[in-house]
Amino acid sequence: MASVTTWTRLEPLPRTSDLSAALEARIADPLWMLARQWQTLEFQGEDAGSPIVAQLEAEHARLSRYHAGSPGRGAADRAVDYDGMRMPLEAMVEREPSGIGEVERLRAGAGLQFLRLLTEHRAVRHRTKYVDLFAFAPGDSNDGSDADAFRAVAGGRVPDGAALYANLTAQRGSEAELTSLPTEPAIPSNDHPKVLAAANEWIAWYEALFIEPDDRLAWNPQRMEYRFAVSADTGSGRVVLHADEYAEGRLDWWAFTADTGPSLGDPSEPAPPERIVRTVIPTPVAYAGMPADRFWQFEDGRVSFGSLDAGPADITRLTLVEFALVYGNDWFVAPLDLPVGSLCSVGPFSVTDTFGVTTRVSAVSEPAPGRWSMFSLSAPDGSSAGQRFFLPPTLPMTLESGPIEEVALMRDEMANMVWGVERIVQGVSGDPIDRRQAQAIPTPGLQQVDGGVEDVEIVYRLATPVPEHWIPFVPVAARGASAGQGEVQFERRSIRRHTQQGVRRIEPTGEVLLPGRVLRIEEEEVPRAGILVTRSYQYTRWLDGRGHLWLGRRKRVGRGEGSSGLRFDVLEPPD
Repeated sequence: MASVTTWTRLEPLPRTSDLSAALEARIADPLWMLARQWQTLEFQGEDAGSPIVAQLEAEHARLSRYHAGSPGRGAADRAVDYDGMRMPLEAMVEREPSGIGEVERLRAGAGLQFLRLLTEHRAVRHRTKYVDLFAFAPGDSNDGSDADAFRAVAGGRVPDGAALYANLTAQRGSEAELTSLPTEPAIPSNDHPKVLAAANEWIAWYEALFIEPDDRLAWNPQRMEYRFAVSADTGSGRVVLHADEYAEGRLDWWAFTADTGPSLGDPSEPAPPERIVRTVIPTPVAYAGMPADRFWQFEDGRVSFGSLDAGPADITRLTLVEFALVYGNDWFVAPLDLPVGSLCSVGPFSVTDTFGVTTRVSAVSEPAPGRWSMFSLSAPDGSSAGQRFFLPPTLPMTLESGPIEEVALMRDEMANMVWGVERIVQGVSGDPIDRRQAQAIPTPGLQQVDGGVEDVEIVYRLATPVPEHWIPFVPVAARGASAGQGEVQFERRSIRRHTQQGVRRIEPTGEVLLPGRVLRIEEEEVPRAGILVTRSYQYTRWLDGRGHLWLGRRKRVGRGEGSSGLRFDVLEPPD
Protein backbone atom coordinates (compact mmCIF):
# COMPACT_ATOMS: atom_id res chain seq x y z
CA MET A 1 0.00 0.00 0.00
CA ALA A 2 1.50 3.28 -1.11
CA SER A 3 1.46 6.14 1.34
CA VAL A 4 2.94 9.61 1.56
CA THR A 5 2.45 9.77 5.31
CA THR A 6 5.50 9.39 7.54
CA TRP A 7 5.85 9.16 11.30
CA THR A 8 8.83 10.51 13.13
CA ARG A 9 7.43 10.05 16.64
CA LEU A 10 5.06 7.49 18.13
CA GLU A 11 3.61 7.96 21.59
CA PRO A 12 0.43 6.84 23.36
CA LEU A 13 -2.50 9.23 23.74
CA PRO A 14 -4.38 8.38 26.94
CA ARG A 15 -8.09 9.31 27.04
CA THR A 16 -8.07 9.74 30.82
CA SER A 17 -6.53 12.36 33.04
CA ASP A 18 -4.38 9.68 34.70
CA LEU A 19 -1.03 9.82 32.95
CA SER A 20 0.11 6.54 34.48
CA ALA A 21 -1.89 4.72 31.83
CA ALA A 22 0.42 6.11 29.19
CA LEU A 23 3.36 4.38 30.84
CA GLU A 24 1.80 0.96 31.27
CA ALA A 25 2.64 -0.18 27.72
CA ARG A 26 -0.54 -2.22 27.27
CA ILE A 27 -0.19 -4.76 24.48
CA ALA A 28 -3.53 -6.57 24.73
CA ASP A 29 -4.57 -5.46 21.22
CA PRO A 30 -2.47 -7.38 18.61
CA LEU A 31 -3.89 -5.23 15.80
CA TRP A 32 -2.38 -2.19 17.48
CA MET A 33 1.04 -3.89 17.52
CA LEU A 34 0.76 -4.88 13.85
CA ALA A 35 -0.20 -1.33 12.95
CA ARG A 36 2.81 0.05 14.72
CA GLN A 37 5.08 -2.41 12.90
CA TRP A 38 3.58 -1.36 9.58
CA GLN A 39 4.05 2.30 10.46
CA THR A 40 7.76 1.77 11.22
CA LEU A 41 8.27 -0.18 7.94
CA GLU A 42 9.25 -3.37 9.69
CA PHE A 43 7.24 -5.46 7.21
CA GLN A 44 9.46 -4.49 4.28
CA GLY A 45 12.23 -6.76 5.63
CA GLU A 46 15.04 -5.14 3.71
CA ASP A 47 17.55 -6.04 6.45
CA ALA A 48 15.66 -8.68 8.38
CA GLY A 49 17.92 -11.62 7.47
CA SER A 50 20.07 -12.89 10.31
CA PRO A 51 23.37 -14.64 9.56
CA ILE A 52 23.30 -18.35 10.30
CA VAL A 53 26.55 -19.63 8.80
CA ALA A 54 29.85 -18.05 7.73
CA GLN A 55 32.62 -19.51 5.58
CA LEU A 56 36.07 -18.01 5.71
CA GLU A 57 39.57 -18.67 4.52
CA ALA A 58 42.60 -17.26 6.31
CA GLU A 59 46.35 -17.58 6.42
CA HIS A 60 48.60 -17.21 9.42
CA ALA A 61 52.40 -17.15 9.68
CA ARG A 62 54.32 -17.47 12.91
CA LEU A 63 57.21 -15.24 13.97
CA SER A 64 60.57 -16.73 13.06
CA ARG A 65 63.25 -14.01 13.45
CA TYR A 66 64.10 -11.37 16.06
CA HIS A 67 66.42 -8.36 15.90
CA ALA A 68 67.41 -6.28 18.92
CA GLY A 69 67.52 -2.59 18.10
CA SER A 70 66.47 -0.83 14.93
CA PRO A 71 67.30 -3.03 11.90
CA GLY A 72 69.40 -1.51 9.17
CA ARG A 73 72.05 -2.65 6.76
CA GLY A 74 73.31 -6.07 7.75
CA ALA A 75 70.30 -6.76 9.99
CA ALA A 76 70.12 -10.36 8.78
CA ASP A 77 73.54 -11.09 10.29
CA ARG A 78 72.58 -9.66 13.70
CA ALA A 79 69.10 -11.23 13.91
CA VAL A 80 68.44 -14.55 15.66
CA ASP A 81 65.76 -17.23 15.40
CA TYR A 82 62.73 -16.80 17.62
CA ASP A 83 59.88 -19.14 18.52
CA GLY A 84 57.00 -17.52 20.35
CA MET A 85 55.82 -20.88 21.70
CA ARG A 86 58.99 -21.25 23.79
CA MET A 87 59.55 -17.76 25.17
CA PRO A 88 57.32 -14.68 25.63
CA LEU A 89 58.29 -11.69 23.57
CA GLU A 90 58.72 -9.43 26.63
CA ALA A 91 61.40 -11.74 28.03
CA MET A 92 63.18 -11.83 24.67
CA VAL A 93 63.19 -8.04 24.41
CA GLU A 94 63.78 -6.90 28.00
CA ARG A 95 66.38 -9.44 29.11
CA GLU A 96 69.75 -8.02 30.06
CA PRO A 97 72.77 -9.36 31.96
CA SER A 98 71.59 -10.20 35.46
CA GLY A 99 75.03 -9.76 37.02
CA ILE A 100 74.99 -13.18 38.64
CA GLY A 101 78.79 -13.17 38.48
CA GLU A 102 78.92 -9.78 40.22
CA VAL A 103 76.12 -9.83 42.77
CA GLU A 104 77.26 -11.74 45.81
CA ARG A 105 73.82 -12.80 46.96
CA LEU A 106 73.19 -14.53 43.63
CA ARG A 107 76.62 -16.14 43.70
CA ALA A 108 76.00 -17.48 47.19
CA GLY A 109 72.54 -18.74 46.23
CA ALA A 110 73.99 -20.61 43.27
CA GLY A 111 76.65 -22.16 45.48
CA LEU A 112 74.01 -23.22 48.00
CA GLN A 113 72.03 -24.93 45.23
CA PHE A 114 75.13 -26.95 44.27
CA LEU A 115 75.43 -28.17 47.85
CA ARG A 116 71.78 -29.26 47.79
CA LEU A 117 72.36 -31.28 44.63
CA LEU A 118 75.39 -32.96 46.14
CA THR A 119 73.16 -34.05 49.02
CA GLU A 120 70.47 -35.36 46.67
CA HIS A 121 73.06 -37.40 44.73
CA ARG A 122 74.50 -38.85 47.95
CA ALA A 123 77.81 -37.03 47.77
CA VAL A 124 77.50 -35.10 51.04
CA ARG A 125 81.03 -35.78 52.19
CA HIS A 126 82.47 -33.74 49.30
CA ARG A 127 80.61 -30.53 50.15
CA THR A 128 83.43 -29.21 52.31
CA LYS A 129 85.94 -29.60 49.49
CA TYR A 130 83.99 -27.27 47.21
CA VAL A 131 83.32 -24.80 50.00
CA ASP A 132 87.04 -24.53 50.75
CA LEU A 133 88.19 -24.45 47.11
CA PHE A 134 85.67 -21.82 45.93
CA ALA A 135 85.44 -19.74 49.09
CA PHE A 136 84.43 -16.09 49.03
CA ALA A 137 87.34 -13.66 49.25
CA PRO A 138 87.41 -11.27 52.24
CA GLY A 139 85.47 -8.09 51.66
CA ASP A 140 87.38 -5.02 50.57
CA SER A 141 84.79 -3.24 48.41
CA ASN A 142 83.75 0.39 48.52
CA ASP A 143 80.10 -0.54 48.87
CA GLY A 144 80.20 -0.18 52.60
CA SER A 145 79.86 -2.61 55.45
CA ASP A 146 76.88 -4.38 53.86
CA ALA A 147 78.99 -6.22 51.25
CA ASP A 148 81.80 -6.90 53.69
CA ALA A 149 79.40 -8.36 56.24
CA PHE A 150 77.77 -10.55 53.61
CA ARG A 151 81.13 -11.98 52.54
CA ALA A 152 82.02 -12.66 56.13
CA VAL A 153 78.79 -14.63 56.59
CA ALA A 154 79.03 -16.54 53.30
CA GLY A 155 82.73 -17.31 53.64
CA GLY A 156 83.34 -20.87 54.84
CA ARG A 157 79.67 -21.83 54.48
CA VAL A 158 78.84 -21.88 50.75
CA PRO A 159 81.01 -21.90 47.61
CA ASP A 160 81.16 -19.02 45.16
CA GLY A 161 78.69 -20.05 42.45
CA ALA A 162 80.23 -17.84 39.76
CA ALA A 163 83.74 -19.23 40.31
CA LEU A 164 82.37 -22.79 40.40
CA TYR A 165 80.47 -22.30 37.14
CA ALA A 166 83.55 -20.90 35.38
CA ASN A 167 85.59 -23.89 36.57
CA LEU A 168 83.09 -26.51 35.43
CA THR A 169 82.27 -24.94 32.06
CA ALA A 170 85.97 -24.64 31.25
CA GLN A 171 86.21 -28.39 31.77
CA ARG A 172 83.07 -28.97 29.64
CA GLY A 173 84.34 -26.94 26.69
CA SER A 174 82.06 -27.04 23.65
CA GLU A 175 80.34 -30.28 24.62
CA ALA A 176 76.69 -30.38 25.62
CA GLU A 177 77.35 -31.95 29.02
CA LEU A 178 80.24 -32.34 31.41
CA THR A 179 81.89 -35.73 30.83
CA SER A 180 84.69 -35.48 33.39
CA LEU A 181 85.38 -33.49 36.54
CA PRO A 182 88.29 -31.07 37.04
CA THR A 183 91.29 -32.39 38.91
CA GLU A 184 90.53 -30.09 41.84
CA PRO A 185 89.02 -30.94 44.19
CA ALA A 186 90.05 -34.58 44.16
CA ILE A 187 87.01 -36.90 43.99
CA PRO A 188 87.42 -40.68 44.51
CA SER A 189 86.56 -42.83 41.52
CA ASN A 190 83.62 -44.53 43.24
CA ASP A 191 81.93 -41.14 43.90
CA HIS A 192 82.86 -39.69 40.51
CA PRO A 193 79.49 -40.56 38.80
CA LYS A 194 77.52 -39.04 41.69
CA VAL A 195 79.37 -35.71 41.66
CA LEU A 196 79.32 -35.61 37.84
CA ALA A 197 75.54 -36.05 37.76
CA ALA A 198 75.13 -33.32 40.37
CA ALA A 199 77.43 -31.00 38.40
CA ASN A 200 75.54 -31.48 35.11
CA GLU A 201 72.20 -30.90 36.82
CA TRP A 202 73.56 -27.80 38.53
CA ILE A 203 74.98 -26.36 35.27
CA ALA A 204 71.59 -26.78 33.58
CA TRP A 205 69.91 -25.10 36.55
CA TYR A 206 72.46 -22.26 36.55
CA GLU A 207 72.07 -21.53 32.83
CA ALA A 208 68.28 -21.61 33.07
CA LEU A 209 68.14 -19.45 36.20
CA PHE A 210 68.11 -16.20 34.22
CA ILE A 211 67.26 -15.46 30.62
CA GLU A 212 70.36 -13.54 29.62
CA PRO A 213 71.11 -12.13 26.16
CA ASP A 214 74.24 -12.11 24.14
CA ASP A 215 75.86 -8.77 23.28
CA ARG A 216 72.69 -7.59 21.49
CA LEU A 217 70.53 -5.39 23.71
CA ALA A 218 67.21 -3.86 22.67
CA TRP A 219 67.40 -1.00 25.18
CA ASN A 220 67.98 2.38 23.54
CA PRO A 221 69.52 4.68 26.19
CA GLN A 222 69.12 7.71 23.95
CA ARG A 223 65.33 7.28 24.14
CA MET A 224 65.11 5.33 27.41
CA GLU A 225 62.94 2.70 25.74
CA TYR A 226 63.19 -0.61 23.89
CA ARG A 227 63.52 -0.88 20.14
CA PHE A 228 63.36 -4.16 18.22
CA ALA A 229 61.86 -5.92 15.21
CA VAL A 230 60.42 -9.35 14.40
CA SER A 231 59.58 -10.94 11.06
CA ALA A 232 57.31 -13.63 9.62
CA ASP A 233 57.14 -15.24 6.17
CA THR A 234 53.63 -14.87 4.74
CA GLY A 235 52.22 -16.13 1.46
CA SER A 236 52.69 -12.71 -0.15
CA GLY A 237 56.23 -12.20 1.13
CA ARG A 238 58.18 -11.41 4.26
CA VAL A 239 56.67 -8.92 6.72
CA VAL A 240 58.85 -7.12 9.27
CA LEU A 241 57.17 -5.71 12.38
CA HIS A 242 58.96 -2.77 14.02
CA ALA A 243 58.47 -1.70 17.63
CA ASP A 244 60.38 1.53 18.27
CA GLU A 245 58.79 2.86 21.47
CA TYR A 246 58.20 0.05 23.95
CA ALA A 247 59.03 0.94 27.56
CA GLU A 248 55.98 0.69 29.80
CA GLY A 249 56.00 -3.11 30.28
CA ARG A 250 52.74 -3.76 28.38
CA LEU A 251 53.40 -5.10 24.89
CA ASP A 252 50.55 -5.60 22.44
CA TRP A 253 49.75 -5.41 18.72
CA TRP A 254 49.39 -1.63 18.67
CA ALA A 255 53.10 -1.21 19.50
CA PHE A 256 54.10 -2.50 16.04
CA THR A 257 54.21 -1.08 12.54
CA ALA A 258 54.34 -3.35 9.50
CA ASP A 259 56.88 -3.06 6.69
CA THR A 260 58.47 -5.23 4.05
CA GLY A 261 62.08 -4.54 5.04
CA PRO A 262 64.85 -4.55 5.85
CA SER A 263 64.98 -8.34 5.84
CA LEU A 264 65.97 -10.09 9.06
CA GLY A 265 67.26 -13.13 7.18
CA ASP A 266 66.02 -16.68 6.82
CA PRO A 267 65.33 -18.83 9.89
CA SER A 268 67.37 -21.98 10.39
CA GLU A 269 64.16 -23.99 10.04
CA PRO A 270 61.67 -22.76 7.42
CA ALA A 271 58.40 -21.45 8.86
CA PRO A 272 55.91 -21.46 5.94
CA PRO A 273 52.45 -19.94 6.41
CA GLU A 274 49.47 -22.17 7.19
CA ARG A 275 46.09 -21.97 5.44
CA ILE A 276 42.86 -22.10 7.44
CA VAL A 277 39.38 -22.96 6.08
CA ARG A 278 36.52 -22.67 8.57
CA THR A 279 32.73 -22.91 8.59
CA VAL A 280 31.42 -21.24 11.74
CA ILE A 281 28.17 -19.96 13.22
CA PRO A 282 28.20 -16.19 13.82
CA THR A 283 27.11 -15.04 17.26
CA PRO A 284 25.75 -11.59 18.13
CA VAL A 285 28.08 -9.15 19.80
CA ALA A 286 27.26 -8.44 23.44
CA TYR A 287 28.56 -5.64 25.63
CA ALA A 288 27.61 -3.89 28.85
CA GLY A 289 24.78 -1.41 28.46
CA MET A 290 23.51 -2.96 25.23
CA PRO A 291 19.77 -2.43 24.56
CA ALA A 292 17.71 -5.52 25.39
CA ASP A 293 16.05 -7.48 22.57
CA ARG A 294 12.96 -8.53 24.51
CA PHE A 295 10.16 -6.09 25.27
CA TRP A 296 9.93 -6.71 29.01
CA GLN A 297 13.63 -7.20 29.64
CA PHE A 298 15.43 -4.54 31.63
CA GLU A 299 18.97 -3.50 30.67
CA ASP A 300 21.89 -3.56 33.04
CA GLY A 301 21.87 -0.25 34.88
CA ARG A 302 25.59 -0.25 35.65
CA VAL A 303 26.28 1.12 32.14
CA SER A 304 23.79 3.70 30.92
CA PHE A 305 24.58 5.23 27.55
CA GLY A 306 21.47 7.36 27.74
CA SER A 307 22.80 9.31 30.70
CA LEU A 308 25.97 10.47 28.91
CA ASP A 309 26.34 14.21 28.52
CA ALA A 310 27.54 15.46 25.15
CA GLY A 311 27.72 18.88 23.58
CA PRO A 312 26.80 19.68 19.97
CA ALA A 313 30.45 19.49 18.90
CA ASP A 314 31.27 16.29 20.79
CA ILE A 315 31.07 14.15 17.66
CA THR A 316 33.08 11.25 19.05
CA ARG A 317 30.86 10.76 22.09
CA LEU A 318 27.67 11.12 20.05
CA THR A 319 28.92 8.57 17.54
CA LEU A 320 29.73 6.11 20.33
CA VAL A 321 26.27 6.50 21.87
CA GLU A 322 24.55 6.09 18.50
CA PHE A 323 26.57 2.97 17.74
CA ALA A 324 25.83 1.44 21.14
CA LEU A 325 22.09 2.21 21.18
CA VAL A 326 21.07 1.96 17.52
CA TYR A 327 23.50 -0.26 15.63
CA GLY A 328 24.72 -2.59 18.39
CA ASN A 329 22.53 -5.49 17.19
CA ASP A 330 24.00 -5.29 13.68
CA TRP A 331 27.35 -6.80 14.70
CA PHE A 332 28.23 -10.48 14.81
CA VAL A 333 31.36 -12.43 15.70
CA ALA A 334 32.81 -15.33 13.69
CA PRO A 335 35.34 -17.13 15.94
CA LEU A 336 38.78 -18.01 14.60
CA ASP A 337 41.40 -19.66 16.81
CA LEU A 338 45.01 -18.65 16.18
CA PRO A 339 48.28 -19.73 17.80
CA VAL A 340 50.11 -17.01 19.68
CA GLY A 341 52.89 -15.30 17.79
CA SER A 342 51.10 -15.40 14.45
CA LEU A 343 50.37 -12.86 11.75
CA CYS A 344 46.97 -13.52 10.17
CA SER A 345 45.24 -12.28 7.02
CA VAL A 346 41.62 -13.16 6.19
CA GLY A 347 40.80 -13.99 2.58
CA PRO A 348 37.37 -14.85 1.14
CA PHE A 349 34.66 -14.36 3.75
CA SER A 350 31.00 -15.06 2.96
CA VAL A 351 27.88 -15.07 5.14
CA THR A 352 24.59 -16.89 4.49
CA ASP A 353 21.47 -15.49 6.18
CA THR A 354 18.10 -16.97 7.11
CA PHE A 355 16.68 -16.22 3.62
CA GLY A 356 19.41 -18.21 1.92
CA VAL A 357 21.16 -15.13 0.58
CA THR A 358 24.98 -15.38 0.53
CA THR A 359 26.86 -12.11 0.92
CA ARG A 360 30.58 -11.62 0.48
CA VAL A 361 32.01 -9.47 3.26
CA SER A 362 35.05 -7.43 2.28
CA ALA A 363 37.59 -5.74 4.51
CA VAL A 364 36.92 -2.14 5.41
CA SER A 365 40.19 -1.13 3.75
CA GLU A 366 39.39 -2.71 0.36
CA PRO A 367 37.30 0.15 -1.08
CA ALA A 368 39.89 2.75 -0.03
CA PRO A 369 43.33 1.41 1.02
CA GLY A 370 44.93 3.32 3.84
CA ARG A 371 41.69 4.03 5.70
CA TRP A 372 41.53 3.51 9.45
CA SER A 373 40.47 0.05 10.55
CA MET A 374 40.24 -1.69 13.89
CA PHE A 375 42.98 -4.11 14.99
CA SER A 376 45.03 -3.75 11.82
CA LEU A 377 48.66 -2.66 11.76
CA SER A 378 49.82 0.64 10.36
CA ALA A 379 52.22 0.59 7.44
CA PRO A 380 54.41 3.67 6.82
CA ASP A 381 54.39 3.17 3.06
CA GLY A 382 50.65 2.45 2.88
CA SER A 383 51.28 -1.08 1.60
CA SER A 384 49.13 -4.13 2.23
CA ALA A 385 51.66 -5.40 4.81
CA GLY A 386 49.59 -3.78 7.55
CA GLN A 387 46.26 -5.32 6.54
CA ARG A 388 46.78 -8.23 8.90
CA PHE A 389 45.88 -9.13 12.44
CA PHE A 390 48.84 -9.68 14.76
CA LEU A 391 48.50 -11.89 17.83
CA PRO A 392 51.81 -11.30 19.65
CA PRO A 393 53.22 -13.87 22.08
CA THR A 394 52.94 -11.51 25.03
CA LEU A 395 52.01 -11.81 28.69
CA PRO A 396 48.86 -10.61 30.43
CA MET A 397 50.83 -10.10 33.66
CA THR A 398 54.11 -10.95 35.39
CA LEU A 399 55.41 -11.19 38.92
CA GLU A 400 57.60 -8.13 39.41
CA SER A 401 60.06 -7.59 42.22
CA GLY A 402 60.73 -4.30 43.89
CA PRO A 403 63.06 -2.03 41.92
CA ILE A 404 66.75 -2.77 42.30
CA GLU A 405 67.44 0.53 40.56
CA GLU A 406 65.35 3.66 40.21
CA VAL A 407 66.39 6.80 38.36
CA ALA A 408 64.30 9.95 37.99
CA LEU A 409 65.08 12.27 35.08
CA MET A 410 63.67 15.73 35.79
CA ARG A 411 64.06 19.23 34.50
CA ASP A 412 65.51 22.02 36.63
CA GLU A 413 64.55 25.28 34.96
CA MET A 414 66.40 27.45 37.49
CA ALA A 415 69.69 25.66 36.76
CA ASN A 416 68.84 25.28 33.04
CA MET A 417 69.66 21.57 32.97
CA VAL A 418 68.30 18.08 33.53
CA TRP A 419 69.18 15.94 36.54
CA GLY A 420 69.38 12.18 36.66
CA VAL A 421 68.63 11.36 40.29
CA GLU A 422 69.72 7.88 41.33
CA ARG A 423 67.22 7.18 44.07
CA ILE A 424 67.90 3.42 44.30
CA VAL A 425 70.93 1.46 43.08
CA GLN A 426 71.97 -2.15 43.47
CA GLY A 427 74.75 -2.82 45.92
CA VAL A 428 77.47 -5.42 45.64
CA SER A 429 75.51 -7.74 47.92
CA GLY A 430 72.53 -7.55 45.56
CA ASP A 431 70.28 -5.56 47.88
CA PRO A 432 68.90 -2.20 46.71
CA ILE A 433 70.46 0.84 48.38
CA ASP A 434 68.42 3.98 48.94
CA ARG A 435 70.89 6.72 48.00
CA ARG A 436 68.58 9.42 49.28
CA GLN A 437 69.20 8.16 52.79
CA ALA A 438 72.78 7.00 52.36
CA GLN A 439 73.96 10.24 50.73
CA ALA A 440 73.68 13.64 52.34
CA ILE A 441 74.51 17.01 50.84
CA PRO A 442 78.22 17.68 51.50
CA THR A 443 79.16 20.63 53.62
CA PRO A 444 81.39 22.98 51.64
CA GLY A 445 84.57 24.15 53.24
CA LEU A 446 86.34 27.48 53.04
CA GLN A 447 89.33 27.93 50.81
CA GLN A 448 92.54 28.48 52.76
CA VAL A 449 93.72 32.09 52.57
CA ASP A 450 96.48 34.04 54.21
CA GLY A 451 95.50 35.09 57.69
CA GLY A 452 92.55 34.02 59.79
CA VAL A 453 88.97 33.74 58.72
CA GLU A 454 87.36 34.27 62.11
CA ASP A 455 86.35 37.82 61.30
CA VAL A 456 85.04 37.12 57.77
CA GLU A 457 81.56 38.54 57.39
CA ILE A 458 80.76 37.23 53.88
CA VAL A 459 81.92 34.27 51.80
CA TYR A 460 81.94 33.97 48.02
CA ARG A 461 81.11 30.53 46.59
CA LEU A 462 81.60 29.60 42.98
CA ALA A 463 78.71 27.11 43.17
CA THR A 464 76.52 25.61 45.85
CA PRO A 465 76.88 21.85 46.40
CA VAL A 466 74.35 19.21 45.36
CA PRO A 467 74.00 15.58 46.53
CA GLU A 468 76.31 13.11 44.84
CA HIS A 469 73.43 11.00 43.51
CA TRP A 470 72.22 13.94 41.42
CA ILE A 471 73.95 13.50 38.02
CA PRO A 472 73.84 16.58 35.76
CA PHE A 473 72.73 16.62 32.11
CA VAL A 474 73.48 19.77 30.13
CA PRO A 475 71.88 20.81 26.82
CA VAL A 476 74.15 20.41 23.80
CA ALA A 477 73.68 20.60 20.05
CA ALA A 478 72.31 17.34 18.65
CA ARG A 479 74.76 15.23 16.73
CA GLY A 480 74.26 15.38 13.02
CA ALA A 481 71.87 18.31 13.27
CA SER A 482 72.47 21.12 10.79
CA ALA A 483 73.13 24.58 12.08
CA GLY A 484 70.09 26.70 12.74
CA GLN A 485 67.58 23.90 13.38
CA GLY A 486 67.83 24.21 17.14
CA GLU A 487 67.85 20.47 17.82
CA VAL A 488 69.02 19.80 21.36
CA GLN A 489 70.11 16.76 23.32
CA PHE A 490 70.96 16.36 26.99
CA GLU A 491 74.45 15.02 27.60
CA ARG A 492 75.47 13.47 30.91
CA ARG A 493 78.33 15.20 32.67
CA SER A 494 80.12 14.56 35.94
CA ILE A 495 80.56 16.66 39.06
CA ARG A 496 84.12 17.33 40.18
CA ARG A 497 84.50 17.74 43.91
CA HIS A 498 87.63 19.27 45.44
CA THR A 499 88.87 17.53 48.58
CA GLN A 500 92.07 17.56 50.55
CA GLN A 501 93.18 14.46 48.62
CA GLY A 502 92.59 16.16 45.28
CA VAL A 503 89.84 16.40 42.69
CA ARG A 504 87.29 13.59 42.80
CA ARG A 505 85.08 12.96 39.80
CA ILE A 506 81.58 11.79 40.72
CA GLU A 507 80.06 9.26 38.33
CA PRO A 508 76.75 7.36 38.46
CA THR A 509 76.85 4.03 40.27
CA GLY A 510 73.85 2.35 38.61
CA GLU A 511 73.36 0.87 35.15
CA VAL A 512 70.67 3.17 33.74
CA LEU A 513 72.89 6.24 33.37
CA LEU A 514 75.72 4.23 31.72
CA PRO A 515 78.70 4.89 34.02
CA GLY A 516 81.96 5.22 32.12
CA ARG A 517 80.23 5.83 28.78
CA VAL A 518 78.88 8.83 26.90
CA LEU A 519 75.12 9.22 27.30
CA ARG A 520 72.93 11.60 25.34
CA ILE A 521 69.16 11.74 25.72
CA GLU A 522 66.79 13.36 23.25
CA GLU A 523 65.18 16.53 24.55
CA GLU A 524 61.60 15.37 23.94
CA GLU A 525 62.17 12.24 26.03
CA VAL A 526 62.37 14.37 29.22
CA PRO A 527 59.11 16.36 29.38
CA ARG A 528 58.21 18.81 32.11
CA ALA A 529 56.66 15.98 34.09
CA GLY A 530 59.93 14.06 33.91
CA ILE A 531 60.33 10.29 33.61
CA LEU A 532 61.05 7.47 36.05
CA VAL A 533 63.18 4.52 34.89
CA THR A 534 63.37 1.36 37.00
CA ARG A 535 65.13 -2.00 36.79
CA SER A 536 63.46 -5.01 38.39
CA TYR A 537 63.25 -8.78 38.14
CA GLN A 538 60.35 -10.29 36.19
CA TYR A 539 59.04 -13.84 36.50
CA THR A 540 56.36 -15.74 34.59
CA ARG A 541 55.37 -19.16 33.32
CA TRP A 542 54.86 -19.65 29.61
CA LEU A 543 52.70 -21.99 27.52
CA ASP A 544 54.89 -25.04 28.07
CA GLY A 545 54.86 -24.55 31.85
CA ARG A 546 58.48 -23.44 32.04
CA GLY A 547 59.38 -20.54 34.29
CA HIS A 548 61.22 -17.53 32.91
CA LEU A 549 63.15 -15.07 35.06
CA TRP A 550 64.77 -11.98 33.60
CA LEU A 551 65.90 -8.48 34.47
CA GLY A 552 64.02 -5.72 32.66
CA ARG A 553 63.35 -1.99 32.69
CA ARG A 554 60.27 0.21 32.84
CA LYS A 555 59.76 3.86 31.96
CA ARG A 556 56.94 5.77 33.60
CA VAL A 557 55.82 9.37 33.85
CA GLY A 558 57.53 11.39 36.57
CA ARG A 559 56.09 13.75 39.15
CA GLY A 560 57.06 17.10 37.72
CA GLU A 561 60.08 19.34 37.74
CA GLY A 562 62.73 19.34 40.44
CA SER A 563 65.12 21.79 41.99
CA SER A 564 68.64 20.90 43.00
CA GLY A 565 69.27 24.24 44.64
CA LEU A 566 72.31 24.74 42.42
CA ARG A 567 73.39 28.39 42.21
CA PHE A 568 76.51 30.04 40.89
CA ASP A 569 78.41 33.08 42.20
CA VAL A 570 76.80 33.14 45.63
CA LEU A 571 77.62 35.57 48.47
CA GLU A 572 76.54 34.26 51.86
CA PRO A 573 77.57 34.43 55.53
CA PRO A 574 80.14 31.85 56.66
CA ASP A 575 78.94 28.65 58.30
